[in-house]
Amino acid sequence: MQKFALAHRPFRSLLVAGAVLVSAGVAGHAFAECEEAEETIAGKAVATAAAAKVSTAVAVTGKQMLDVVECNIGSGSIMVVFKYNFLGADGLYWIQGSAKVKAGMVTEMQVKHLSPNLTAASAAKGLKLASN
Repeated sequence: MQKFALAHRPFRSLLVAGAVLVSAGVAGHAFAECEEAEETIAGKAVATAAAAKVSTAVAVTGKQMLDVVECNIGSGSIMVVFKYNFLGADGLYWIQGSAKVKAGMVTEMQVKHLSPNLTAASAAKGLKLASN
Protein backbone atom coordinates (compact mmCIF):
# COMPACT_ATOMS: atom_id res chain seq x y z
CA MET A 1 0.00 0.00 0.00
CA GLN A 2 1.17 3.49 -0.75
CA LYS A 3 1.21 6.29 1.82
CA PHE A 4 0.62 9.99 1.23
CA ALA A 5 0.16 12.97 3.54
CA LEU A 6 -2.92 15.13 2.98
CA ALA A 7 -2.70 18.66 4.29
CA HIS A 8 -5.58 21.05 4.75
CA ARG A 9 -4.78 22.87 1.50
CA PRO A 10 -5.44 21.39 -1.96
CA PHE A 11 -2.60 20.05 -4.11
CA ARG A 12 -0.80 18.56 -1.12
CA SER A 13 -0.30 14.85 -0.99
CA LEU A 14 -2.61 12.46 0.89
CA LEU A 15 -2.16 9.49 3.10
CA VAL A 16 -3.32 6.29 1.51
CA ALA A 17 -2.82 3.16 3.64
CA GLY A 18 -4.91 0.06 4.52
CA ALA A 19 -8.51 -0.10 5.91
CA VAL A 20 -11.20 -2.53 4.60
CA LEU A 21 -12.20 -4.89 1.70
CA VAL A 22 -13.58 -4.38 -1.80
CA SER A 23 -15.82 -6.86 -3.57
CA ALA A 24 -14.10 -9.04 -6.15
CA GLY A 25 -16.45 -8.67 -9.08
CA VAL A 26 -19.03 -6.46 -10.75
CA ALA A 27 -21.30 -7.43 -13.64
CA GLY A 28 -19.42 -10.68 -14.18
CA HIS A 29 -16.02 -9.01 -14.55
CA ALA A 30 -13.34 -9.83 -12.02
CA PHE A 31 -11.37 -6.98 -10.55
CA ALA A 32 -7.60 -6.94 -10.47
CA GLU A 33 -5.54 -5.32 -7.73
CA CYS A 34 -4.61 -1.70 -8.44
CA GLU A 35 -1.14 -0.66 -9.36
CA GLU A 36 0.48 2.16 -7.36
CA ALA A 37 -0.51 4.84 -9.92
CA GLU A 38 -4.17 3.73 -9.95
CA GLU A 39 -4.28 3.67 -6.17
CA THR A 40 -2.87 7.20 -6.04
CA ILE A 41 -5.47 8.51 -8.53
CA ALA A 42 -8.31 6.80 -6.67
CA GLY A 43 -7.05 7.90 -3.24
CA LYS A 44 -6.87 11.56 -4.24
CA ALA A 45 -10.32 11.46 -5.83
CA VAL A 46 -11.91 9.71 -2.83
CA ALA A 47 -10.24 12.05 -0.31
CA THR A 48 -11.56 15.10 -2.20
CA ALA A 49 -15.08 13.67 -2.44
CA ALA A 50 -15.10 12.55 1.21
CA ALA A 51 -13.95 16.00 2.38
CA ALA A 52 -16.74 17.63 0.37
CA LYS A 53 -19.32 15.22 1.79
CA VAL A 54 -18.40 15.65 5.46
CA SER A 55 -17.96 19.43 5.19
CA THR A 56 -21.76 19.75 4.96
CA ALA A 57 -21.88 18.65 8.62
CA VAL A 58 -18.47 19.59 10.06
CA ALA A 59 -15.79 21.94 8.77
CA VAL A 60 -12.51 20.19 8.00
CA THR A 61 -10.03 22.36 9.89
CA GLY A 62 -6.91 20.24 10.15
CA LYS A 63 -5.07 17.21 8.89
CA GLN A 64 -6.87 14.59 6.85
CA MET A 65 -6.05 10.95 6.16
CA LEU A 66 -7.52 8.37 3.82
CA ASP A 67 -6.91 4.68 4.54
CA VAL A 68 -7.44 2.11 1.78
CA VAL A 69 -6.94 -1.60 2.39
CA GLU A 70 -7.63 -2.80 -1.07
CA CYS A 71 -8.00 -1.08 -4.37
CA ASN A 72 -9.35 -3.00 -7.35
CA ILE A 73 -9.70 -2.09 -11.00
CA GLY A 74 -12.01 -3.53 -13.64
CA SER A 75 -14.66 -2.55 -16.15
CA GLY A 76 -13.03 0.82 -16.67
CA SER A 77 -13.30 1.92 -13.04
CA ILE A 78 -11.42 1.71 -9.76
CA MET A 79 -13.26 0.41 -6.69
CA VAL A 80 -12.03 1.25 -3.19
CA VAL A 81 -13.25 0.79 0.34
CA PHE A 82 -11.90 3.45 2.63
CA LYS A 83 -11.77 5.12 6.01
CA TYR A 84 -11.43 8.89 5.90
CA ASN A 85 -10.22 10.65 9.09
CA PHE A 86 -10.09 14.40 9.58
CA LEU A 87 -9.70 17.03 12.25
CA GLY A 88 -12.57 19.42 12.88
CA ALA A 89 -12.92 22.17 15.47
CA ASP A 90 -14.17 19.67 18.07
CA GLY A 91 -11.72 16.83 17.48
CA LEU A 92 -11.17 13.81 15.25
CA TYR A 93 -13.98 12.58 12.96
CA TRP A 94 -14.15 9.66 10.52
CA ILE A 95 -16.29 7.94 7.91
CA GLN A 96 -16.02 4.49 6.34
CA GLY A 97 -17.40 3.62 2.95
CA SER A 98 -16.79 2.58 -0.61
CA ALA A 99 -16.34 4.49 -3.83
CA LYS A 100 -16.14 3.98 -7.56
CA VAL A 101 -13.64 6.17 -9.43
CA LYS A 102 -13.69 6.70 -13.18
CA ALA A 103 -11.32 9.02 -15.07
CA GLY A 104 -9.98 10.42 -11.78
CA MET A 105 -13.44 11.39 -10.48
CA VAL A 106 -15.67 9.69 -7.91
CA THR A 107 -18.80 8.55 -9.73
CA GLU A 108 -20.38 6.72 -6.79
CA MET A 109 -19.78 6.92 -3.04
CA GLN A 110 -21.49 5.07 -0.22
CA VAL A 111 -20.80 6.00 3.38
CA LYS A 112 -21.47 3.03 5.67
CA HIS A 113 -20.28 4.20 9.10
CA LEU A 114 -19.68 7.54 10.83
CA SER A 115 -17.80 8.36 13.99
CA PRO A 116 -20.20 9.03 16.90
CA ASN A 117 -19.35 12.74 16.95
CA LEU A 118 -19.94 13.04 13.19
CA THR A 119 -23.24 11.19 13.56
CA ALA A 120 -24.30 13.72 16.22
CA ALA A 121 -23.11 16.72 14.16
CA SER A 122 -24.90 15.55 11.02
CA ALA A 123 -28.10 14.80 12.95
CA ALA A 124 -27.98 18.28 14.51
CA LYS A 125 -27.92 19.76 11.01
CA GLY A 126 -30.63 17.40 9.74
CA LEU A 127 -28.26 15.61 7.37
CA LYS A 128 -28.00 11.91 6.55
CA LEU A 129 -24.42 11.20 5.49
CA ALA A 130 -24.51 7.40 5.81
CA SER A 131 -26.39 5.15 3.44
CA ASN A 132 -27.53 1.81 4.79
